[in-house]
Amino acid sequence: MELIKLKGVEKAYRKNKILHDVNLTIESGDILGVIGKSGSGKTTLLNIIAGFIEPSEGETVYISQQDGKEKDLHRNLNKIKRHIGFTPQHNSFYPRLTVEENLWHFGRLYGVDRATLKSNIDSLLEFTKLSNHRKKLAEHLSGGMQKRLDISCSLIHKPRILILDEPTADLDPILQKEIIHLLEEVNKQGITIVIASHHLESIDKMCNKVAIVHKGTVHSHGLMADIKKSYQQDHFIINVASGTQKEQMIRRLQMHPFKKIIDQGHQLAIYPHDVEKTFSHVMGVIKEENMSLNNMDIRNPSLAEVFEKIASEE
Repeated sequence: MELIKLKGVEKAYRKNKILHDVNLTIESGDILGVIGKSGSGKTTLLNIIAGFIEPSEGETVYISQQDGKEKDLHRNLNKIKRHIGFTPQHNSFYPRLTVEENLWHFGRLYGVDRATLKSNIDSLLEFTKLSNHRKKLAEHLSGGMQKRLDISCSLIHKPRILILDEPTADLDPILQKEIIHLLEEVNKQGITIVIASHHLESIDKMCNKVAIVHKGTVHSHGLMADIKKSYQQDHFIINVASGTQKEQMIRRLQMHPFKKIIDQGHQLAIYPHDVEKTFSHVMGVIKEENMSLNNMDIRNPSLAEVFEKIASEE
């Protein structure tokens, strides 16, 4: 089910255009990763999704779960705030308050009634493994525990969507894994997650969808597997010892449709329509003809590899 849609969104400050023609859909249950180079506009995009700033053009639409009707998010801020939690890059809790006092404070800001708030605090402290630290000042917590507190403050009102900006920044690899695991558990509770991060390996592992922000627009958006597949290596190269072997290979390949074959002397560069199917056929021929294969990689590229290719585009 669709939760939030951005339609033709633009954002400019005076003559400086930050975002342009952004179209994006966030669906219930997603863990959506938002990635982009510094200055690409991804933080501005997060703030628009959260309703903190309004687009200069276009619209952000919130899909009501109750009646299925579309409503302009920025005309219903009071209602939407009850459904969205936001965790900024830098700590938003009060360091001189205890863990429990911080949760009481943020719960009241969201208008949660006292009885519900008490129940929410107890369950959150248990869920985030902060129960034994509830009376401790926030400033005395470790870095990982402080991040858990920050996330807890964003979850205190039981939002439908949790938005996070660089939640694993400045954490060591072990703490990064702990926070990622926590967010995965949050998602299992039915909370949709939108997360912006420069840690592409973390995004790659935990997100089912990704939005790649490049030059102020969403360059690519969709299922992680589909985005990667579109950047999958589209050819492979085989070595041929003689002209006879080359002719044999070309003749055998004609049994399977392909885009083109480039003769590179003692090598053939093969561009098939279906890489995996043609590769399987070629492996059988290579074994029969005693040829050799090199430069073949039909795995999906990593998110980092995809991002590098997009970031290098002019």
